[in-house]
Amino acid sequence: MYRKILMLFGFLASMVTVGLITSCEQEEEISSTDNFVNTCIDSIQSRSGAGVFGCYELVFPVSIQFADSTTATVNSYEELREVIRNWFEAGGGKPNHHRRPSLIFPYQVMNDAGEIITVADEAQQKDLLKLCKPRPGGHGGNGGGHHGGDACFTLVFPITLQFPDSTQLSVATPEEMRIALHDWKQNNPTTDGKPQFVFPLTVKLKDGTEVVVNTPEELRAIKEDCRG
Repeated sequence: MYRKILMLFGFLASMVTVGLITSCEQEEEISSTDNFVNTCIDSIQSRSGAGVFGCYELVFPVSIQFADSTTATVNSYEELREVIRNWFEAGGGKPNHHRRPSLIFPYQVMNDAGEIITVADEAQQKDLLKLCKPRPGGHGGNGGGHHGGDACFTLVFPITLQFPDSTQLSVATPEEMRIALHDWKQNNPTTDGKPQFVFPLTVKLKDGTEVVVNTPEELRAIKEDCRG
């Protein structure tokens, strides 16, 4: 009887040990995935000068390319995080599993005056970063957040765009805006000036609060407050 009790105790102890090992492995896996996602967001923000400590905000949708040459188009930071997480957990691109994705050119960023800048290639991207002054907590001329962070704010649609020839167009979704900006650029390749958002516009802050922004100055103030 005593022998059976010892055997039962040993079995239960081994089961507890297995459970602890499994739990630790799961926590390590979650941590590894989160680290990869955050590192990817950091890299994208740094290279584009976007994010809390950057000079710009990404204008969604944007497209990214992974190490295995697969691509994805996303309409928000939430979607960006999700597609990166899914790719990593699926073991995409082995043996390049830990290589970070990059933005596909062209993409758009928004400066703190509400102007939309189309980043056409690597050279223009570097030029924009040179104009990015050092920010508290950031790396200035190297770009953005470095915290796996999101945007200071996101745009709330519908939004009205104004083009350099003073024509205006209302867009209801990020995809409509992408098409409008692309078509304008295609039809006006040599036109100076940048499209811009028509104020007032509504933005959603990191805490989910929606704020009506009436001027570029108010937009700059939101960006500064976001940095704390």
